[in-house]
Amino acid sequence: MNNQIKYEAIKDAVEYGYKEYMNEENLNICQATAKILEEDWREVNHSIFTKASYFLNIAIMCIEMGEIADFIFEKLDSIIIEGFQNIDRVDKLLYENDLKKYNMLRDTKKYAVIETSFSTKLRVDYLLNLKDA
Repeated sequence: MNNQIKYEAIKDAVEYGYKEYMNEENLNICQATAKILEEDWREVNHSIFTKASYFLNIAIMCIEMGEIADFIFEKLDSIIIEGFQNIDRVDKLLYENDLKKYNMLRDTKKYAVIETSFSTKLRVDYLLNLKDA
């Protein structure tokens, strides 16, 4: 639990990533999402909790903007899970609150799933399976 990445830090990283990549680098939502996963792959792959937290926050940000990349949307049900053991109580509460928010947003269906290239999907899968040596 000591070396666990805090939920609030993950949320901040995702929000900052979208602001930087979409506003300053003029990337579209799919490109920005892929760039966040590429830049933060060590944190994303740190644990099941960090991967689920990144995906949850990415999904919320994307749905709020009205578009979500297919390479995120297709993995959501298998990555975002409800029960976590051995994580900080505050992190668990924040995650659970955002999971409720995500479920409400998802149910509105006021977003488009954007299709990306096969090579983009392969690159994201590669990043999600990297392990820090």
